[in-house]
Amino acid sequence: MRRPYRKHLVLINNKYISVKAWYRDNLQLFQHINGIPASEQIGTVLIEQGFSRTNMATEVIYKK
Repeated sequence: MRRPYRKHLVLINNKYISVKAWYRDNLQLFQHINGIPASEQIGTVLIEQGFSRTNMATEVIYKK
């Protein structure tokens, strides 16, 4: 059984933005990916940039 979709968010300056919005602001970090990356692929780059990941039932939050 598939797990329900969870929102992927990034916490920056006490404000939440979607990982897709963060991706659009940091396109230079994704030149190695052919096409548009999935939220999990964006999350991998966020972790490489020093963010930590918190998994919850309905959300995944990345923060520094």
